[in-house]
Amino acid sequence: MSDRDSCAGVVFTRPLHAEIHDDIPMPAMDDEGALTRTVFSTISRGTELDLYTGQFHSRRAGTQWYPMLPGYIPVGEVLEVGSDVDHIEPGDYVVGSNLFGDWAGDYCVAWGGHLEHVVYSRASHPGAAAERAVRIPDGVPLQHAGVSLLAAIAYHGVEYKVHPSEGETVFVIGQGAIGSMAAQLCHIRGARVIVADLCQSRLDVAEGWGADATINASEVDMWEALREICDGFEPQAIIEVTGEPELLDQVLHNAPAYCRIHAQGMYLEPISLYIPETLFGRQLTLSATCGERTEMVAAVLELMAAGKLKVEHLVSDIMPASEATAAYERVYDEPDDVVTLVLDWR
Repeated sequence: MSDRDSCAGVVFTRPLHAEIHDDIPMPAMDDEGALTRTVFSTISRGTELDLYTGQFHSRRAGTQWYPMLPGYIPVGEVLEVGSDVDHIEPGDYVVGSNLFGDWAGDYCVAWGGHLEHVVYSRASHPGAAAERAVRIPDGVPLQHAGVSLLAAIAYHGVEYKVHPSEGETVFVIGQGAIGSMAAQLCHIRGARVIVADLCQSRLDVAEGWGADATINASEVDMWEALREICDGFEPQAIIEVTGEPELLDQVLHNAPAYCRIHAQGMYLEPISLYIPETLFGRQLTLSATCGERTEMVAAVLELMAAGKLKVEHLVSDIMPASEATAAYERVYDEPDDVVTLVLDWR
């Protein structure tokens, strides 16, 4: 087993400040584990920015704190596997996700994806170990592979909750990384897809992959525009991806009868919901998903390898990992220009 006990990684030392530390403890390797050397890691502007700005995802005291190890999308080369691991081998490239546990000393693990080396073991991934590392198929550029985690989150909602049928109309609000993936997955299933966003460049991308209609919500009333586009053929499903409670509240009050509503964003504040009038009265279905599983990551990687999912537009730039401070400042300061940003660890 590896004799490494520490590595470099990104640390949030306080709100709105990221830096590189070179003394981060590594979890223990074991016979169900795998050790990888990171080549790229992807910054998510949703979950990660919440933690970057101090909007913690738990109200329980002591569950999240600074200094913090952020990130959950490392792409790396497999260096070593345990004796019980047979789905990957040294030399493979894999994409992984959330590390957990108390192995990082004084650092809060939330979730340790921006590390020079990543260990997938019982210590870091209880119940999964190396199974959490998914092999990247040929045809997927490594700098784009991290998007598969975000696509898998969208896949979770589309395939397991929304179930769009061929010919149905689906309205997707928000065209960031997860919103773009959700809309494309509905399109692949044969649905008529309408998307909305505040940024015209993201709508231009949606038109490029085949969205049936787009709405620039910064220029027109979104609901009036939707009704005009539908012309009586109201959407059978609405996917809200922005994480803005006010928008989800609007969806609940503007959705047509019998509509399936899927809340795909991370909502940190409550919404108003009077069930008898809002859900029962109009026979609405409300669902939500969070996160993804390895089989979902594998499924979207195959779609990416086959060219069915367009992801290039979601990687706004690649910066050296040594410039992590500036990278997070860009993601925070440029919401219209940066969808995701990739750190290069080579």
